[in-house]
Parts: sequence; structure tokens; C-alpha cells
Amino acid sequence: MRIAVPTNGGGLEDTVAPVFARAPAFAIIDVEGGEVKNVKVIQNPAMNAAGGAGPMAVQTLINEGVDTIIAPQVGPNALGAIQAAGIKLYQVAPGTPVKEAIKVATSGSAGQFTAPVTPTAPAPTYRPYPATPAYPAYGFGPGWGRGWGRGWGRGGRGWGARLGYCPWTGRPNRRTLRWLYGWWW
Repeated sequence: MRIAVPTNGGGLEDTVAPVFARAPAFAIIDVEGGEVKNVKVIQNPAMNAAGGAGPMAVQTLINEGVDTIIAPQVGPNALGAIQAAGIKLYQVAPGTPVKEAIKVATSGSAGQFTAPVTPTAPAPTYRPYPATPAYPAYGFGPGWGRGWGRGWGRGGRGWGARLGYCPWTGRPNRRTLRWLYGWWW
């Protein structure tokens, strides 16, 4: 079994790093029959990546031939890459010594991490567009599409001007004053 553990510096004497993809190094340990046969430390090329660090770190471990990963937490992109590669993932607490993490994973007392199943929404159904729209394309009447062909749509001088008020000052105009107070105004 080839196990990868994200560490803070590397080696069996180190502790498990709190993150997977941004860990400084990976300790790759060959275990046969419960005994450690070989330890290799590689630097994580995805540690300072701008984006996609999880899949990049998983690809590095796939290239090393890893079949088991022990980590405290794994992001969703890295988890998808791990599951797609068929790698087993075990979860331990951050700061756990690497030796103890290996013992826990080889003995089977650590819980194997599985992704929670989330219900997915049904895919939307798309229908072809109708040949002709059910509504006119450029307004409902003659003119420039301002409504009813009279220029009373959006824009223009507004309802206040139509009712006899100045659009700039808000005061009534002469026509409104005559209507309100009679012709002597």
C-alpha cells in the first residue's frame, strides 16, 4: 500500500498539515504487512498555485502511484479528482503525528471519508423557439415604441408635464392655473 500524507515539512517525525492541497510537502510511505518499508518526501507543486490546487496536488500523487491518502480535510475539487482516480481517502485530525496516522489507516480504525450525497435538481427542458414571437417586436403602436403611438411612453416630459406642471420647477403652468382658478388668471 502506498500512502500519501500532507505534512508541514516531511518525514515520519512530522505532523499532518491542516490542509491537503496547500500543504508544503507530501510524505509518501510504502507500507507492507503493517510495516513501513520506504519513506519519500516530495514538495507540493500546488502549494502556491493561483487556482486549481486540489486537482493539481492529486495529479502529483497519482504520478507517484499513491493508492491511499490520509488528510484532515479535502476541498470539493480535490475530492472529485480523488474519487475519479479511485484513491481511498482517510480522515484524521490536523496535527496528528504521521506515524499515528499511518497506524490508524492501516489498522482500519480511521473512518474512510465519503462525499455526502446531495440531491440534484432535474435538468431543465429546453424547447425550440417559436417561428414568430407572440408579441410585436418594436412596441404596440405607431411611432418610436413609446407606447400608444402618442409619445407617452418612457422618456419624454412625463405625466407632470401632461397634467400642467413644469418639469423643471414643479410649479403649475398657465393652462393649469386657468383651469383651477378661471379665465381671469
